[in-house]
Amino acid sequence: MRFEVDKQTKRDLEIFDTIKGGKSVVSLFDHTQCVGGKRMLYSFLSSPLTDPEKIIERKEAIAFFQKHFPAGMEVDKDSLDFTEYYIRHSSMATKRISRFTAIEKKLFSKISQNNEYYMMETGVEATVKLLNIIYKFSLLLADKLKDDDIPAYLKRNVDRVKEIFTHPQYLELIDKTRLKAKDITDLDFVFRYTNRDDLLFFLDLIYEYDAFQSIAHTADIYGFSYPEIINGGGNQLEIEDLFHPFVDEAIANDIRFDSSSNLLFVSGPNMAGKSTFLKALGVSVYLAHAGFPVPAKRMKLTTLSGLSTTINISDNLNSGYSHFYAEVMRIKDVAHKLETNKNMMVLFDELFRGTNVKDAYDGTLAIVSAFSRIHTSFFVISTHIVEVAKELDDNDRIMFYYFDIQEENGHPVYTYKLKRGVSEVRLGMYIIRKEGLIDLINNIDI
Repeated sequence: MRFEVDKQTKRDLEIFDTIKGGKSVVSLFDHTQCVGGKRMLYSFLSSPLTDPEKIIERKEAIAFFQKHFPAGMEVDKDSLDFTEYYIRHSSMATKRISRFTAIEKKLFSKISQNNEYYMMETGVEATVKLLNIIYKFSLLLADKLKDDDIPAYLKRNVDRVKEIFTHPQYLELIDKTRLKAKDITDLDFVFRYTNRDDLLFFLDLIYEYDAFQSIAHTADIYGFSYPEIINGGGNQLEIEDLFHPFVDEAIANDIRFDSSSNLLFVSGPNMAGKSTFLKALGVSVYLAHAGFPVPAKRMKLTTLSGLSTTINISDNLNSGYSHFYAEVMRIKDVAHKLETNKNMMVLFDELFRGTNVKDAYDGTLAIVSAFSRIHTSFFVISTHIVEVAKELDDNDRIMFYYFDIQEENGHPVYTYKLKRGVSEVRLGMYIIRKEGLIDLINNIDI
């Protein structure tokens, strides 16, 4: 089953694209050493998983690299680039040639600078070098079986590499440094024709290990942790010390959901931390389903079927939508997703900011009440219409939290800490007065 996530959500969370020219999540994890590794990293993040076993396999493999092989598998980049071109883009060998024909081709290539033979010779030599690197690294992985449990996914890879190298055409390549002309043509036939699938497997293995090392390196740099995936037992999500990795010296917060309390109502004035908290939560849920480490001290969750956010929605002038109508259509779109995806995480930032106070009040009350009934999914809704909280107070499924603001010498101090309850702070007029707007306008010469 595919993890439900749309372009709006990926933009909101800045998975690939940045909103204001800052960082993206993929750039945070990209320490890859080769183009294929970068492609693999993008592939992982493009398609989060819903199968708990596959998620666990990937995150355990990444954690294993972080613990035992932080430098990853050392690969000669020139050999890798040439091998990829040779295997993927060269015309495949279709028949073996004799020893005399091979010598003839080699001699002719020296006289006429024959590109075909040069491609064959250089490609085979580069491939042999890579195969030795992969084989020896697989032995290092296998050696960890003696003192540590190697993850199931890596174990399968090791077993396949070792099985391939039991075949004579590979076995004789171990530690081989010099190749004769006949060796070149025979191996070219093997690499590009009879055993091409083996070579494609080896290339993908290099790219995957490069991506694993890159992800593990980010976990080291930022202090990310590996989420605990719960298989069954009812929907739940717990995060301790959640933070946003793009925020310097970020303040961490805890959050907990289960099927009995599935909607979080977040209040607090502008700049208190609501949007950053929603983004951090969304990014963590997204990364957890990709099998990645997350920006938190600890995370435990059952797998979800999808993630939908509405954080940076804008007017759609081409469609003639106002901001409010765009919000309504977004909620409608989420409702349709919930019809087929029964356990999603849904995040709304400042619900109904695009309309008048009365409609925003009525709309927020109706939508929050309706969403709270869907106990198989989790919802976080931030709002500036805090009066709605009084009407929702007797709803046991709703948790009320706010971002605390302290006062020092008559000025607000943002703590960015999430606390239970509903915010009573109003800072709009304070900011207006602080910026001298009224005096500025009154002093305009008319």
